[in-house]
Amino acid sequence: MREERAAVICAPDQVIDRSFLERDGFGLRQIVPPGGTVVVASRGALPVAAVFAALDGWAARVDLVGPEGLGSAPDSAVVLVDDLGAHAAVMSGTAPPPGEAATRWRLRSSGTTGAGKTTDHSISALARTVRRPDGPGSAGAYRWGLLYPPTRMAGVQVVLQALFGGESVVDAAHLAGLEQRLEWFAAWDVNALSATPTLWRQILQLGHASGLRLKQATLGGEIADQRLLDAMGDRFGCRVSHVFASTEAGVAFSVSDGRAGFPRAFLHRGPRGIRLEIRDGVLHVHNPGSSRAEPDGFVSTGDRVTVVDDRVHFEGRVDGVVNVGGETVVPERVEEALRRHPRVHDALVVPRRNAFSGWILHAEVVPDGAEDGQLAGELRRQVREELGPAHVPARVVLVSQLRSSTTGKALRQ
Repeated sequence: MREERAAVICAPDQVIDRSFLERDGFGLRQIVPPGGTVVVASRGALPVAAVFAALDGWAARVDLVGPEGLGSAPDSAVVLVDDLGAHAAVMSGTAPPPGEAATRWRLRSSGTTGAGKTTDHSISALARTVRRPDGPGSAGAYRWGLLYPPTRMAGVQVVLQALFGGESVVDAAHLAGLEQRLEWFAAWDVNALSATPTLWRQILQLGHASGLRLKQATLGGEIADQRLLDAMGDRFGCRVSHVFASTEAGVAFSVSDGRAGFPRAFLHRGPRGIRLEIRDGVLHVHNPGSSRAEPDGFVSTGDRVTVVDDRVHFEGRVDGVVNVGGETVVPERVEEALRRHPRVHDALVVPRRNAFSGWILHAEVVPDGAEDGQLAGELRRQVREELGPAHVPARVVLVSQLRSSTTGKALRQ
């Protein structure tokens, strides 16, 4: 195991101490005026870690946009990209005292089902689920592998856990393929990994996953079904957590009891004081620090949920619901039914407009093993029996892997 003093590890074997970032080693407060605006257009985690460590309470607003959002930078903003080396030359021994700005951290949603939206958050809202060191020896327990873009909500969570939780993060932004990234993580003794359910299913298909010796596996960004949670527990034998966080609502909670959904008790008393409500079947989170909060402080997550006994289960996104022949259909429910087939590894259901029925469903299925030519018909029959005729995909296509976005979510466009 290599030293656990690093906050960020990136190519080529570049290690940045947490203490260097905390004392503003890159001199960001000397190039950003108090109350200024900063745009972080970076693929790598280092600039994101640097601005969180040095500029909260100094800058008025920090936009985490990634390279694709560089064109939206305000003229007066200081733009930070991947190479921060030029700023290290103006490093001072002691960082200037923090300013009085209540920094707004602006994030853009991934736009998996449409155009992305921007939301401003406070640092306290973003760091809600960060585990703080409890005492001597607790810091550095996890070394996180970063699979998410660091400027997206899920990537921000990993970076903040490293900075504020006394842990480390290994960046793999210089590598393109999932297999290469997993090999890089194994070489750096990564023992904690956060990814979407879509990515986790791909990881479970790869032999490279066996090279990871994980203590913590975290899921987020999509619905985590019971079959996947069980498979991850069996493969890695570690603590498995699924986190609920969204760009609009911020960070809400995490669940580590091995069951899909979250305890119904959270609706009465949420973890760490988080307040949750179900309004018209949609989960709402109390987060006054979000710019999308209603006057009462609650933010709609856009997620349909249902309560069954002692558990609240996620059904799917409100904006993904369609009408098929006069019946309401939630694509994620159809996906879950498809995955229950013993020969299906993963599935994606995308609605397509149809002149006769309003919408039809197109399914992409990743088979688990060889295909015998009968699977598509079996899947249609299974969905019909479980959910009814309106939910049956008009077309089932077998694929080797689902298409995913830069954030690791299955593409529904």
